[in-house]
Amino acid sequence: MREKLAAIVNVSRWLPTPGLKKAVGGRLLVTFVWLVIITLLRWQWHWNLILFWLGGLVGTFLLDLDHLVYTLVIYPQELTSMRVKDLLEERRFKDTLVLLNNTHDERLKLPFHNALSQLVLYGLCFFVLTSTASLFGAGLVMAITLHLLKGEFTLLLHGKEELLRQNIFWQIKGQISFFHQKLFLVLMLLVFLGLNFLLI
Repeated sequence: MREKLAAIVNVSRWLPTPGLKKAVGGRLLVTFVWLVIITLLRWQWHWNLILFWLGGLVGTFLLDLDHLVYTLVIYPQELTSMRVKDLLEERRFKDTLVLLNNTHDERLKLPFHNALSQLVLYGLCFFVLTSTASLFGAGLVMAITLHLLKGEFTLLLHGKEELLRQNIFWQIKGQISFFHQKLFLVLMLLVFLGLNFLLI
């Protein structure tokens, strides 16, 4: 009886692992800072900005569906993919998230984490920001773009040039030099900053 009570009281088993907690916390922090800056630069508060914030929070994690598409649809024969499938069938969702987080760098050919998809995403951002009045949609697509950039700059700043090349330039034939990788990221950052002016 005492062991059962201890198991119920031990809530730490329900909390995410430190690695997953750090990854989620880092993403939320970046999104929160961005949302606060945009909100302050607008110089006025309207209740519909709640939709913008909600879209930003959803967009923060929406891009991670890429990893599920990779494991369940594109490369289901890989060992990690089979483990993910088994965990999902057993409804062990927390363990699935932990596994996907721990094996993040194994998946190099993600359908939306690449330079060509990023260019399409920027076009979608421009369309949403200029042709629709949806603050939820604006927050959603801009947060996706923000976290795509965050992931790319994280690899760059940690000196993982080869991993960066394999991640975002895998669709492009030929060798992409480190200079061109940096140039691409700087251009993407400038375009992202320019798109933000459409929100103000």
